[in-house]
Amino acid sequence: MVKRFLVSLLLLGAIAAGCQQETEQNEEVEEVAENEEALAEIPIEVLENEAVVHIDDLVQITGGEYSFDELHRTLQLTIDEDQFYMIDEVPVLERNGEYLATDDIYLVINEEDEVYLPIAFIEKGLNTPVTFKEETATFSWFGPAEAVGGPPESFNFEEWNVDQMVDYLDFLEKPIKGAEVSTIASHLPGAPRTYRNGFHEGIDWYDHSSGGNIYTDTPIYAMGEGIVVRADHDFVEYPSPEVRNQDLALTSQLGETPEYIFDRLRGRQVWVQYPNGVMNRFAHLYDIPEDIQVGSRVNAESIIGYVGNSGTSGAVNQDLTELHLHQDLLIYGELFWKPLNQEEVKEVLQRIWD
Repeated sequence: MVKRFLVSLLLLGAIAAGCQQETEQNEEVEEVAENEEALAEIPIEVLENEAVVHIDDLVQITGGEYSFDELHRTLQLTIDEDQFYMIDEVPVLERNGEYLATDDIYLVINEEDEVYLPIAFIEKGLNTPVTFKEETATFSWFGPAEAVGGPPESFNFEEWNVDQMVDYLDFLEKPIKGAEVSTIASHLPGAPRTYRNGFHEGIDWYDHSSGGNIYTDTPIYAMGEGIVVRADHDFVEYPSPEVRNQDLALTSQLGETPEYIFDRLRGRQVWVQYPNGVMNRFAHLYDIPEDIQVGSRVNAESIIGYVGNSGTSGAVNQDLTELHLHQDLLIYGELFWKPLNQEEVKEVLQRIWD
């Protein structure tokens, strides 16, 4: 009786082991099949010595959608829960209001205004490895996924008051040591303008209004701990006043400044991304230290550039007029001053830096 019982147990154990092995094999087969189904193959072309993919092919595979503004030459792209934004000739990718530390991703636009993206967009923008074949690239695509980064669901920036804005930005130190933030209305962000889309985007630091003996050897500091997402070491100035004036004439004719022209007019730039969606555009720089590169980690004591006038009429006229630092502060892709009036903006800046 005992022997029969032991034999039965052994048989049951063998059957159970066999079933488990068969289940594991089935799961492995299913996993391989799922991975094969998740592999997406996209045609690649070579434009400007770069392997690129057509935007239409990319959105078809990923189920995304996009809009390309031919006037501003900007791309808005949605894939799953991620929102991407790019400007032609600006080597920076914005994803969910935060800027990525890579200069490998930029718009490629052919003569027919067809939009392409470098393979690096799939690798770094979508965080997906790519395998190259002869005329295609293959990557894994599993369908909808949660957004990467971006503001929390409870983020209500458009309802902030002065105290909330000060609390959010008071980690930033002044960009120029010994200088004071100007309270001249035209130097403040949000100030009305008859040009540049009707308002002044950022904060101006001139010697006559901020002090600090501002000149081309005046260092500009990173203001806080962050990562460099743009550094224009290869910046090329407008070749002549006439060429710059052509851009200005176009903006006058249009009644607004296209984003790609706006970027040119900011001259040589460094952009720094801080935690919690805060980003700083430092514009009109004279020079940038060699050790400041895309991906460099910086802090409040890091020199990211020197005051200049690049992009201005003073630069193309080859004189030293219009020397100043222009800086734009953004929070998750929006100019920080949008929820505030001019008096509130002034109060925020004075409380942060006085």
